[in-house]
Amino acid sequence: MRSKFIVVFVSVMAAACSYQNVLHNANNLFFRGESARLAGRDSLASERYNEVVTKTGEALRDRPQSEWANKALVLHGRARLRLGELREAQAALTDAVRLNPPESDEARVYLAAVKAEIGDVRSALEGVNRALSGTLEDLPRFEAHFLRGRLLLEQGMFEQAGWDLDRASEAGLGMRAEADLEVLRWSIVHREEQRASDALDVLMENPRAGGRTETMGRLVDKAADTWGQEKVASMLEGVNGSEWDRVARGKMALARARMLSEAGDTSSARIQATDVASGIGRPSVDARLLLAKWQLQQARDLDTVYGVRVLLLPVGRDGRAAEQVESINIMESLTDLGYEQPLGFFAAAELARDRLGADYVARGLFIAYASAAPYEPWAPKALLAALNITPEPADRAWLKERLEANPNSPYVLAASGGPSAGYQQLEEELDLRLRALTQR
Repeated sequence: MRSKFIVVFVSVMAAACSYQNVLHNANNLFFRGESARLAGRDSLASERYNEVVTKTGEALRDRPQSEWANKALVLHGRARLRLGELREAQAALTDAVRLNPPESDEARVYLAAVKAEIGDVRSALEGVNRALSGTLEDLPRFEAHFLRGRLLLEQGMFEQAGWDLDRASEAGLGMRAEADLEVLRWSIVHREEQRASDALDVLMENPRAGGRTETMGRLVDKAADTWGQEKVASMLEGVNGSEWDRVARGKMALARARMLSEAGDTSSARIQATDVASGIGRPSVDARLLLAKWQLQQARDLDTVYGVRVLLLPVGRDGRAAEQVESINIMESLTDLGYEQPLGFFAAAELARDRLGADYVARGLFIAYASAAPYEPWAPKALLAALNITPEPADRAWLKERLEANPNSPYVLAASGGPSAGYQQLEEELDLRLRALTQR
């Protein structure tokens, strides 16, 4: 009998140790997920949270009445919350609160976070206030202060929120950056321009905030929708001197360059993008591609288009850059061919327009084809294509005059909405001829 009791006791203790070990591992995975999230590595964070859900879910199924079930429920609910699985998170955290052990206050913090996510601000505030009046360990207390601060920001109560966010930031782990991102977010929502500018300054002074440039990029885009590109570009003027690493600085500096360009300050935009292009990593490649795009859009002659290769060859290993260089090479080859076979001009024009965005040069090439082969049936098509990318009224009038000389062209008839017999046959023949040229 005694030996049987010992066997049972050992089995129970082994199961308990195994349960505790699962929780310990799940807890470590959760904090690895949190570290990844706060560093801006969202996909890695999601992997860790999913592992937490799996481990705690299995533990709860195996021993739902365990004395550690409440801890498992809270951890399961937190991971579900981070994954955006609000219904499952609410179910787990509600069960944890019902068990009413010392961890109930912790469960109330995260249950309040779920309420906040579904838009029940009143219940969220009530829950987090009750949790903060109870007994909380450091981390859930920090998170409770962060949540309450965010809820107060949502209501435009910036001064009151500041106290809670300062308490939350005592946790370290990138929480200061998270708090300042929330200030930026709600400053934009409430149209508090100076607060938004101040929040950006603070974020640029925080090295940890450099890991959140994707979130920050989305927020500055919203800010630009609210106050305009020029004003937000001015808010980001200090990005080159920020405390972030060079790659993070490059990402945000490039966003600023795009804003300057949209605002019409093309000179400053080019200077900013050129500075990023001289750096390292993905932002440097993106900057060169952006500079190439601008050069192609503004190109007025073939040499300017060909000169884009100088920009892109240093980053030719990037697939996007290699594709651009290849397109320019093909366009050059087709243009040279056009002096012997005028249809080469047409093929080069389509490539310049569709793959390079060099509309002005494409327009010239379409006109060059129509001039070199005025009696070919596709000359009106080329003139129509040129007309579609010609903004100047005088040039448009000139092109329309030329088209009036071909009133019976199937392309002219189709463009005017009339019957166009022979249109489809011409298109099929043109497609065959262009394919033969480009596959030489």
